[in-house]
Formats: sequence, C-alpha cells, structure tokens
Amino acid sequence: MKVVIATTRGFHLRHLARELIAIGRDVEYLTYLPRFRIESDGIPLSRAKSYFWQLQPWSAAALFRHLQNLQDVAVERMFELTDRAFARDLPPCDVLIGLSALTVETACVARQKYGAKIVLERGSRHVLSQSELLAGGGKALGKAYVERELAGYELADYIALPSGHTVESFVERGFDQARLFKNPYGVDLRFFRPSPRPTGAIRLLYVGGWTFQKGCDAFTDVLRAHPELALTHVGMPGDVGFPQLPNFVSLGHKTHGEIREVMAYHHILLLPSRQDGFGMVLSEALASGLPVIGSTKTGAPDLQDLIQNKKAVRLVAPANADDLIRAIQELSRWIETESGGREILTDVDRRNLSWAAYAKRYDEFLRSII
Repeated sequence: MKVVIATTRGFHLRHLARELIAIGRDVEYLTYLPRFRIESDGIPLSRAKSYFWQLQPWSAAALFRHLQNLQDVAVERMFELTDRAFARDLPPCDVLIGLSALTVETACVARQKYGAKIVLERGSRHVLSQSELLAGGGKALGKAYVERELAGYELADYIALPSGHTVESFVERGFDQARLFKNPYGVDLRFFRPSPRPTGAIRLLYVGGWTFQKGCDAFTDVLRAHPELALTHVGMPGDVGFPQLPNFVSLGHKTHGEIREVMAYHHILLLPSRQDGFGMVLSEALASGLPVIGSTKTGAPDLQDLIQNKKAVRLVAPANADDLIRAIQELSRWIETESGGREILTDVDRRNLSWAAYAKRYDEFLRSII
C-alpha cells in the first residue's frame, strides 16, 4: 500500500508521516516546508518532497508568524498554488491523505489517474459550523477557503477528525458516520514531561491566539471577579482585546521549548474555546503534569476518556466565565490535596497519547479501507 501525505506547514501530519514510516509503511510526504524543517521533523528526505523554493515568495511569507496579516494572505494564496503543484507531480498511490481545503485538484488526480482512496484531514468542525461560530465575533472565513473546504468534502471518501464534537458537526450536516474517522491527536512524550509542582498561589496558563474563537473574552470576566487569580498568556494577539488588569500578563509567541519551561511554573491550563478541533496544548499540559480545563468544543472530552485520572480534565461550557471559575476552584482544591510529584499520566495513558499510538490507529484504519 503506497500512501501519499500532502500538507502545508506539517501540522499533525508530519507526525503521522514519521510514525507510519517507522512501522515500515510506504509513505511519500509532500509539503512546502524547506528540507531542513522536514528533516528536523524526523522524516527521511528520501521519502519527502519540498516545494519551498518552487513556491517563493509565498512559502516564505506563510512561515512568518510576526506579521499575522501577511501570513494569512500568504497561506490563502498558498493553498491554490500548492494544490496545483502537488497535482502536477503526484506519484502513484493507493491512498491520498490531504489537508482539508488544500488537496482539491490533487484529490481529483489521485482518483482519476491512480484510483486512490481519498482521506481528507480536517482539524476543526465542519467549515459551515465553524463559520457560524466565528460570525458571533464579527469574523468571517474567506469565501474561497469555504468553497475549497466544501469541494474537498465532496471529493473525499473519508474525512479524518480529531474529536467527538468535530464528528458531530459533520453528522449534523448530513454526513454518513461511516465516512468519518475519529483519531485524537498525540503528544511528543519525550519532550513534554512532568516537572516538580510549583509552590505558591495557583497560577493559570492559556496558550494560543487571543481570539473570540478560543473564548478569550471570558477571561476578562474571570480575572475581574477574582483578582486573586493570575493568568499568563502565551501566543499571538488576536481579535479580542487583552484584559487591562494587574493579574494578567501576555508573554507573546514562544517556541515549544519555551512553552515547556512556562508550564513548569504554572498549575492549571485553560482552553475555553468556542470551537477548537482538538487543542494539542491540552495533551502537552497533561504530559507536563498540569491538570486542564477545556470546553466541550475541544478535545478535552476525548482526553478524559483516554486517561485513567478523570479528575485531571475538567469540562466547561464554551467561553463561559461562571463555568471557568467553578472548574478553577475545583481543580485548585484538588491540587492542594495531591501530594508528591505531579505525574498525571500512567504508563498506559502515555502509550495511548503517543504519536506512535495515533499512527497505529491510522494504520489500522487504512488497512480496513484498502
């Protein structure tokens, strides 16, 4: 079975490619990342093709985080250009795994030329559901993006999704559940490991863009009502204003290594999103010893099912300040009663949450459809 994985910046698909190759599967990986980035992701260059130089200057602009508007325009332009390049060069394959909104033309070539099965990777809710949620914050998804998403849904034999609520959003739109493959994302367990529990007052952490979609507007009400709570933000500014309060600080963008260091001196991670396909930072926090509070529109319910220590994952309604306060108080009391280190995950949990387990579940799915 020959598998082609087609993506842009890599995302979770870089882990899938690496782990499928590690278990002996015939995989070719297509991306616009430069070769050194592919290599740093652990993917052999003999199994990959980089379109970085072919797609200049857009590929470089798409990687430039610190000018968000430029990056957004570049990424939108890159989808069309990358899809065209992948379709032109697509090698023979039995399965095409393509990032949603990206591989429209590529999927047509894969099916018509090679008779391949098409698995579309969607990391969020159905695009129309996502669009409705974002409209509440006055932000609309681009028309071209939505059209590409919908075109991809029609072409796909199967759609791979990371959480229960994303699956539900497709079923609500009339999708046959047999076409939907749920597979929760993994975490790099070699990188994220527990550190000693920090002392002092409870410190809260949020990692991600400061946006309406992530429910960040609820944080202001929480911090204003409870000045004894302190919240640290790691990530880029977004479409919601920062709280102008003494118990809030934003550290800006950080590398994964720096995020790991920040987690070491915080107690609880929060993710109150209105919609977040999964939220890999939840798994990273659990692996680092932080209990988490996640909304029902994230991967928090799926993580609660996957681990033995259910109390370490608290569920809240999306962007609900009262629910957040309740969950913070419950977890704070729980932390005070815990003794010793802050190892949350058991050995079984760690195996279930690994990228190797994610790839194994994917491999079983692929063998079932070919």
